[in-house]
Formats: sequence, structure tokens, C-alpha cells
Amino acid sequence: MIFDYGGVLCYAPTRQDIAQFAEGSGLDENTFYKLYTETREYYGLPAAGYEAHWHRVAKAAGITISEAALKRFIDRESDLWTRPNSDTLTLAREAKAGGSKIAVLSNMTSELLEILRGKFPWLDEFDVKIWSCEKGRAKPDAAIYRDCLRQLGCVPEKSLFFDDRRPNVEAARRVGIDAHVFESAGQARAIVEGGPGQPRADGTSQK
Repeated sequence: MIFDYGGVLCYAPTRQDIAQFAEGSGLDENTFYKLYTETREYYGLPAAGYEAHWHRVAKAAGITISEAALKRFIDRESDLWTRPNSDTLTLAREAKAGGSKIAVLSNMTSELLEILRGKFPWLDEFDVKIWSCEKGRAKPDAAIYRDCLRQLGCVPEKSLFFDDRRPNVEAARRVGIDAHVFESAGQARAIVEGGPGQPRADGTSQK
């Protein structure tokens, strides 16, 4: 079983969280939200961390972000991405206890990864951990899925993957992985317990 980190093993920021980010940015909430969500793809580029991301956001908006404001953004965003989903973690632990290997496959900056490693010893419970910042490639690149499968020692059709972003799920399916758009730990559990034929989030069925 393969799990994404952000939005799966941890809770994703809510619209209200993003609205709080907008305060002090010089942008209205809707503009900030649009820029923030559209630039999330910066994850996984090893040379581009938080600072590069926020400077890109500012450039797209035609504004300049002060160093003080940038530090506030980084500190607050780190907090938002370190809220574990205990129900999903329980599901992963149960799968491992039942004999399955478990993996984390995440698009991740080196800055946030350093924070996670110092804060969450439970990451070591996963048999395989694939972080894009260490691989030089990110989802939805097919190579990163194959690398994860290789380290798990698993063929695609025997693997199960949960990710909250549809493009990542669709890319995993093209590799042959049984992938699902994550909606909740309860939904994921129903898929795991349902076995073959369990409906996917898009209405199709598993193999």
C-alpha cells in the first residue's frame, strides 16, 4: 500500500487556512488563493524550496514580498502541513500488521522534509519512503512510481495507492497501479476492505 503525505497522511490546509495566509500579503483572498493553489507544483524540484516558491507567487502577482512576510508564510505553512491524519495512519499500520508493505510517495521540499523527520518518528514505520526532493523527480512522473514499486518489490497490479490529487492518481494508473483519489480515511478503508470490484472515486471498478 502506497500513501501520499500531504492531504492523505496529514490534513491539507483548508480554504480558511489559506485566507489567513492572505492577510498581510497585499492581495485579496481570492487572488491569493488562486496563486497559492496554482503554484503548488513547486514541490519536488530539489533546487526550489519554500523561498523560491513564494518569490514565484509574488512575481506572478506583480508584488514584492518582504523578507519578514516571507518568513511568516514559511513558518505558518510548515505548521499547516504537519497535522497528521491519525485515521489514515491507523489504516497504514493495520495493513503492515496484516503482512503488507507500506510506502510513502510524496512530492516534498527538503525544508519541510527536515521538519517532518524531526517531528514524526512514525515515518520510520513505513518500509519505503520516496521523497521527490531526494529523487530529482516528482509525481506525476512515471519514473517515481516505478522507483517506489521497485523498492517495495511489488508489481503494479498488486499495489494500492492513495493520493488527493487526480493527476497523480491518473499517472499511477497508467503505470498499472490500482490508484484512488483520496477523500477520507473511511473511504480508503472501504476500498481496502472491499477488495477487487470496489468502486473507485471516478465510478470505475478495481481489477
